[in-house]
This record gives sequence, C-alpha cells and structure tokens, in this order.
Amino acid sequence: MLSLNALLDFSRCNCVGICASLVPINILSTALTVYKVSRDHSPRSIRASIGFSSLAAVLLALHDLSWLIIGVIMAPTYILFTIAVVCLSFNAWAGFHPRSMRQTVLAIVSYCWQGLMMLRPSKADPLLNLDPIPLNSTVDIRRYQPQPGIRTRR
Repeated sequence: MLSLNALLDFSRCNCVGICASLVPINILSTALTVYKVSRDHSPRSIRASIGFSSLAAVLLALHDLSWLIIGVIMAPTYILFTIAVVCLSFNAWAGFHPRSMRQTVLAIVSYCWQGLMMLRPSKADPLLNLDPIPLNSTVDIRRYQPQPGIRTRR
C-alpha cells in the first residue's frame, strides 16, 4: 500500500517531468473544452473534455500542494497553482453554464475579428496607388510629394 509520504516524495523528485507534462495538458485540454462549448459540440463530448481537463488541473494542484506542505514558497509554486485554478474555473464555467460561455467567446471572437478588419488597408487608399520611383532616370521630386487632398500616414 502506498503511503502519503511516498506519493509526496515521488511528486517532488519528478517535479520537472510532472510540470512539463501537466502544464501543457491543462492549457490545451481547457482550450479544447472552450472550443467545444463555443462550437456547440455534443454535451457528451463536452462532459468528457471537462472531466479530463479537471482531472489534469486537480493533479497539478495536488502536485503544487506537495511543495507547499514542505514550505517551498516561490513564484513557480504560485504560478502553477494559478494555472490549475484558472483551468478549473473555466471547466466549471463550461460545465455549469455553457450558454453564457459560448456567448462570451463568440463576442470576444467577433470583436477581435472586427479589429483585424480595421487594420486591413482599403482599396481606395491613395498611398497604395503610387507609381514606383524609376531607378535609371531623372526623377521629378514634385511628382512624389504629398498632394493637398490626399491624407498621409504618420
């Protein structure tokens, strides 16, 4: 039978491997859960994703608590614990109120898409229609000066 001390020692001795696997698993599986909720997948698929993500987050929190038990108080301890809590809270949100999560994710994606569309240059932008300056001939500088009716970028 395994004792608690043996599990805690195993957790601390294999910290790099545990953290190197649990952190990406937490982030990716929680992102998959949010994606499934936002794309309106089947409830069974969403519950399976929530269960796996929550298990990974609880394992990360327990691993982090093994360090807190012996008194290791450092920035990575708090960062890992924060990752676990954030992933658990997103999974709880997806499980208890998927409709509000879906509306929030779709609103954020919509605002981001509108912001990206504003960054695209329009076809009527006069700065895009300039002729290239010829390299081999003399250049009339007045031709390439900004004209009063055309706005310039700053």
